[in-house]
Amino acid sequence: MIRLLLLVVVSFLFSEINAQETTESPKEKSFKSGVGVVDMKKILQDSTAYQALVDQFEEKRRKHRNKFTKFEDVIRDEESKLSKQKGVLSREVYAQKIKDLNKKVNELKSKQTSEAQKFEREFEKSTNKIQGALIDVLSMIANKNKLDIVMAKNQLLLVGKDIDLTADAIKELNKILPKITKD
Repeated sequence: MIRLLLLVVVSFLFSEINAQETTESPKEKSFKSGVGVVDMKKILQDSTAYQALVDQFEEKRRKHRNKFTKFEDVIRDEESKLSKQKGVLSREVYAQKIKDLNKKVNELKSKQTSEAQKFEREFEKSTNKIQGALIDVLSMIANKNKLDIVMAKNQLLLVGKDIDLTADAIKELNKILPKITKD
């Protein structure tokens, strides 16, 4: 009798566990998720558009730096001449010339700051165009590979080579956006 009762209880438990596995199994099988990973730094580093952009802006900065260095040299020369004339000029005239010279220095600093901010805005705007194209590329790759998530590699500890989309993203980005054009 005890054996029969034990057998009934055990068979009831097995049928219950089997029923739970059967009901959970379709849920598990229906949920498939694909994940891809990209190395954003490497993509930008290997992007022809980004590299051309960096080179273009470095050249502009160099030219402007040279231009401002010439202005600074002129101001230094004026300051040197003025210091030599200090004993010859009256206090009022000397003070006025110092005031005028300081005004030139402040105007130059203001112009340098303004130019630097202008460059930063232009660079950011162009970089945003590249990033927009990259998002389109990653979206295309994700759709093609039926991926649900594409994550930045620098946010992860371990990454399998099979899910790294960096090389494909670089190839497609360089194809779609070989160079950046300014508006």
